[in-house]
Amino acid sequence: MEKLPTQCSALDALTGGGLPTGTISQVFGAKALGKSILCFQAACATVAAGRTALILDTEQSYMSYLVEYRLPGMNKRFGKDIPVKEVKLERVPRPVSRKKGVSRSELVTLLTSTLDKAGVMYTQSHISSVVDILSPEFDIQIDSPSEPTVLIVQMPDIIELLKLHGVDSEIHVSERSDNPRVELRLKSTPVYESGLYHIIEQTKAKLLVYDSLSAPLKAMFPNTQDLPARSSSLAMLLSHAQRLCIQFGLAVLTTSHLSIEPIHAWNMTPYGGIILGHDAKFSFELTKVDAKRSKDDHPVPVNPEAKVKDENRGRALWVQRHPAMADYSTFGYAGLDEEGFH
Repeated sequence: MEKLPTQCSALDALTGGGLPTGTISQVFGAKALGKSILCFQAACATVAAGRTALILDTEQSYMSYLVEYRLPGMNKRFGKDIPVKEVKLERVPRPVSRKKGVSRSELVTLLTSTLDKAGVMYTQSHISSVVDILSPEFDIQIDSPSEPTVLIVQMPDIIELLKLHGVDSEIHVSERSDNPRVELRLKSTPVYESGLYHIIEQTKAKLLVYDSLSAPLKAMFPNTQDLPARSSSLAMLLSHAQRLCIQFGLAVLTTSHLSIEPIHAWNMTPYGGIILGHDAKFSFELTKVDAKRSKDDHPVPVNPEAKVKDENRGRALWVQRHPAMADYSTFGYAGLDEEGFH
């Protein structure tokens, strides 16, 4: 099993040298602890080692601020300029012949122009709905990077994210007035050679990052009665990712938020429950350095010499699931500064 070093001493020590390829690893934790920074660092470390990394940014944070603030530190950390490129995907209509079809934006322009000329009242949501029906496929036009690159795809919508994974679906809200439920309905059988498949095939990416899996699910399925749709969406995403892991020898890294039991507030588990628990073979909780997560009084630090001096910037990475370690029996110290995790 090949490992992709992240240069975070705690994570690399707990995984025996870096993120394992061929399987899914996850990091979860409370907000503002640096989960996205750790993902970006893992991607930059992969590129510095000569491989391309692909980040699916569901929270739209990388291109808006994270890259701007963190890339200089990563360049300094790895001693080179790390190329970062945003990949923009667009749905396109299926052409009626072998002629090249119009783009989604061109179709929007054609529809609005026609409706304006006909004097038909419409809203942008009407146009988007019609265009989505007429444009079921992603236009994957990516120039293979001439050098290893961090590729970022902004994908905040769960339906678009599922489509990227070969799942053509739609959202349906039940008509129950007392307790309406959001349902997910498949429009066709999922396909394996998806848009994501072709991106990885073309770019030869070695690391695939989901940051985060929680955000699009929380946004679309916020209530407890929406659990079936949330669970099925997560299962299809992870199943597809696992197949890509095996075929392309990928390492997959996911982040997720905390799920806290109302009655037992101390019991904090990764959002995604049993489904994510089964698919993520390596799972780690990121906490502040003084947080207590052990089932006993003497957890074993894998890198006691690395204990950070600045408690405010100190982090601990706890084993929540590991093939060879007991839950919360081991942790590692990590310090966070302008160059990322150490």
